Amino acid sequence: MNNRVVLVVLILFLVVLGQAQAKAEPMFIEQDGIKVGYDKGFVLNVKDQFQMKFGAWIQFQHAYIDDENGPNSSTFKLAKGRLRWSGYMYSPQFGYVIQLEVADPNNPKNNGSKETALKDFAIDIKHYENVRVRIGQFKVPFNRQQMAFFGDLQFVDTSLASKAFNANQNNARDIGLMMSGAHNDGKLQYFVGLFNGNGINKEDDNDTSQYLTVGRIVFNPLGEMSISESDVANTENPLFSVGAAYAYDAGNNEGVVNRGSAKTLGLEFSYKYRGKSIQGEYYFRNDDRNADADGAYLQGGIFVVPEKIEVAARYSRFSPDIANSDVEEITLGFNLFFAGHRRKLQIDISNISNDVDHTDDQGIRAQYQIAF
Repeated sequence: MNNRVVLVVLILFLVVLGQAQAKAEPMFIEQDGIKVGYDKGFVLNVKDQFQMKFGAWIQFQHAYIDDENGPNSSTFKLAKGRLRWSGYMYSPQFGYVIQLEVADPNNPKNNGSKETALKDFAIDIKHYENVRVRIGQFKVPFNRQQMAFFGDLQFVDTSLASKAFNANQNNARDIGLMMSGAHNDGKLQYFVGLFNGNGINKEDDNDTSQYLTVGRIVFNPLGEMSISESDVANTENPLFSVGAAYAYDAGNNEGVVNRGSAKTLGLEFSYKYRGKSIQGEYYFRNDDRNADADGAYLQGGIFVVPEKIEVAARYSRFSPDIANSDVEEITLGFNLFFAGHRRKLQIDISNISNDVDHTDDQGIRAQYQIAF
């Protein structure tokens, strides 16, 4: 069957599926201090001494890639399959979060199937109102787009540039500790962290004490603003955010080869108002072993039907300090929201220009997301 026909049939099917989903309202049963119910996940609460909230996120995707230097591809895949537990123990001052990826594309088994991977396992300590200490494995507080929850993105995936500028030169997560806080009703936020720098699920000894240190500060002059993308809430009053982040990765960690120390700077901004949104980031990395590099992305969207239908566009660039090495991305997106970010259909069309092999690859992706 023609690839375009497959895509059209899939989109129609997913639209019908999305419209068939009824909105789940919160509901609880309580007896003798034990509260059980549903509120964007299954919730168990025991007399304010223990709380557990369980939820799952599924992303089902079809992708067609027109590869200029190789065979074209057309495939269905489970892009994400996440299980998440969160809550507190003993008292609300001791929080926790556990997140598993049940079909992680970055952990293939030898037989071609996918392994379950631990994404997050962290403890939050909140003894003071405006200060939180987090320990464990979690997202490094550096890159705004990588810090955002994967289910709250404006496009099917993050930008080319944001992937290239993770603080640990590897991926968005690491093992370590972080202190964060918010002041003046969320108008000022800060994050400082110390991590191994080896990346996710790597516990190699850090014998040389070459850690990854990170700091991030955000100013929200018009009021607290979340890092979720798209103005699906149709914000009544304008919100604006600007921030900066700095990371120093000493680099000489075991288990990571061909990586020197690196200093990375990130600048960010975001704006939302009545269904319109725009955000961008600029990155610069000074690397003592490989070439310096910079990159950026700018993306925005507008709801043509408030809270339901959004069109969006993105430009992204990654530029190493090497001749003929730039990579550029141009992406157009169409989003259909059935219940906010929890149930939505996303379609995007991308062109990736690569100066290294002088290619222009095009891709079309359709992705249905549901959370329960």
